[in-house]
Amino acid sequence: MKLSEKWKRWKNKEEILDKNTPKKKWTNKNLIQKITIFLILLITITLILSFNFFPDKILLKKGQICSKDILSPKTFEFIDLEETQNLKEKASRSIEEVYDLNLVNIENVEKQVDSIFLKIKEYREKLNNSSENNKVNLTVNEEKLTDNDLREIAKEIKVNLELNMDEQIIIDGLQLDELSLNKINRDVKTSVRKIMEQGIKETDLENAKKQLVREISEISISHYDALIASEIGIILIRPSLFLNEEDTEKRRQEAISSVNKVERTIQIGQIIIRKGDIVTSEDIAILNALGLQNPKINFSNIIGIILITTVCFSLLILYLKYYYPDIYKDINKLILLSIICIFIVLFAKITLQVSGYLIPIASASMLIAISLNFEIAILVTVILSFLISFIPGGEINYTIVLIVSGIVSLYSIRSATQRSSLTRAGLMIAGVNIVAISALGLINNENYYLILKDNLWGILNGFLAVILTIGILPFLESFFDITTSFKLMELSNPNQPLLKKLIIEAPGTYHHSIVVGNLSETAAEEIGGNGLLARVGALYHDIGKIKRPYFFIENQEAYKNIHDDLEPSLSALVIASHVKEGVELANKNKLPKDIINIITQHHGTGLITYFFHKALQENGASVEEVAEENYRYSGPKPQTKETAIILLADSLEAATRTLTNPTPSRIKNLVKEIIQKNLENGQLEECDLTLKDLDKIGDSFSRILTGMFHSRVEYPDDDLIKKLKEEKKNNGNFNKKSTENSQDISAKDQGNN
Repeated sequence: MKLSEKWKRWKNKEEILDKNTPKKKWTNKNLIQKITIFLILLITITLILSFNFFPDKILLKKGQICSKDILSPKTFEFIDLEETQNLKEKASRSIEEVYDLNLVNIENVEKQVDSIFLKIKEYREKLNNSSENNKVNLTVNEEKLTDNDLREIAKEIKVNLELNMDEQIIIDGLQLDELSLNKINRDVKTSVRKIMEQGIKETDLENAKKQLVREISEISISHYDALIASEIGIILIRPSLFLNEEDTEKRRQEAISSVNKVERTIQIGQIIIRKGDIVTSEDIAILNALGLQNPKINFSNIIGIILITTVCFSLLILYLKYYYPDIYKDINKLILLSIICIFIVLFAKITLQVSGYLIPIASASMLIAISLNFEIAILVTVILSFLISFIPGGEINYTIVLIVSGIVSLYSIRSATQRSSLTRAGLMIAGVNIVAISALGLINNENYYLILKDNLWGILNGFLAVILTIGILPFLESFFDITTSFKLMELSNPNQPLLKKLIIEAPGTYHHSIVVGNLSETAAEEIGGNGLLARVGALYHDIGKIKRPYFFIENQEAYKNIHDDLEPSLSALVIASHVKEGVELANKNKLPKDIINIITQHHGTGLITYFFHKALQENGASVEEVAEENYRYSGPKPQTKETAIILLADSLEAATRTLTNPTPSRIKNLVKEIIQKNLENGQLEECDLTLKDLDKIGDSFSRILTGMFHSRVEYPDDDLIKKLKEEKKNNGNFNKKSTENSQDISAKDQGNN
């Protein structure tokens, strides 16, 4: 029958105890502390990410000679506004103006031509009839008009027609016959229409007039008529094409919008302006784009960083709250985690001035994994790598390498127990950095010199991370009282002052502690606990016995028991005091808090049964008359799996000494009995051990104790061997009985060997 089957009846009792156990609630002080830590972390990280601690303000003007090489502090893509504007202006100029042909103007000109010749004809008829009525100024004797008369008529026609025309043209027209006038009229209209229909801009009017003269000359019969027609046409012709501003502007805007923005990429470390070069407007634009010319505080950038930082660390807090409540409730560990985060972001800000591949994110990963938890270290590594990418000069390549190196560092220290083993972690970090940096360089088509240079930073990163981890870890262990595997290994060294003193002054207790440590370590590992903590805690759990070692049975001489001369109550007091004295020694020697807790809790509130029963026997009293609290340890009960395992192993190791014939079945029954007894007494109700865990612990204890108390064959004594040799020497051979004995001895020797 499995142990768990016997414990089923205690399940309900455990559930009742769990329900009745008061749960810890947030106090106002605890809540305020958590909020304060979060705000300090948020503000500090934001300040580091937002502001440039090493401003490189460059004051240059166009036309000035640069006094030094100016390098780009980061890889930066920007829009070349000046070049883009030039292209837009060029595209706009390439669009020709849109002109519309105005047919109304052509018709108006033709009407004006007709009106001119109509007026001339009209005045000719008046002149022909004026001699009888004396309405015009005539020379009666000669019966013809004088030049002055004709000029007066020409002026009158100009006024009537509202034309700015030379009077001589009208005079010449008045002197022509009607046939010539009609021919000139047709020639002018035909030529003007032809040229105006071709389109005349305001700027092309002079050229159009010259073309009109040529056109009239070609179609005119008389040179004199051509001159008159040309003069009239030159006066009347006007632009027929007018600018369509709306359509023109629309086409220009379409051309401008079709121009792509000129994007430029400046690589980190690229020389923007060389020493001795004359600064151009393009150089100024680049400096402004990089924020080097007039660096300003970008408040929108700061707000964005605050928001993303808040989201990242809120996720971390929620993760701790729901998956690692012990760490979440421990203010000391939250402060430790915050300090590591701030330190690595600040260090990243500094190292980015050299290269992003030098950021030792692996140091933070290892410190968190060693001092807190591996899973938390992975999440923090990703969060910090992501946030570091927002530092000016940060790149996605840096983020990728940081995450890879951080996770590899965690893998490399997963089973590390010596500080010297961190050197291997440094080599692995350097190796994976080389692979990651080279791969990214090839993907981005970088030159081999730059890839080699970045790889050197990656190698240095590995060693820098290890140096920082080794240097910082002891301070964290001491200042925050963190129990790391490295600290535990140091404490397990027999040359530690307390252990050395225990070996010399209480050798029985030391041997007992070694056995308890072996039992505890194996059992803890079986249930996924901290085996190393259980073993080291077991080594120190009874150090309080150093003060009065001979009051404890394992250190007493076989023929003497000091307690025989003492009252049971006094004996119980001395026995129980080893817990308090052990805590005092631990504090004096600055042992970690986890070890001190094991010393305090390894007996729980258990009853010192032997002296309690002795008191009952000596006084002949009932249980009610003997104060049971005087025979109990002060507690508290075990709060962790490891402490509970040590309590069980401690009780079991002492109990196995009483077994006269420790067979496997007896050992197994004793293990079940000890575990069940402590379960019934409620010593395991405050730790998080499950019934399944107790089954595994019982099996582990039974297996180890069975191996420790395995039976051995009895070796023959030396006298029997000498006797057999003498018989062989005297008789030359063994008798049958001697032969059988010899064979038995040989078989036993072989079995024991």
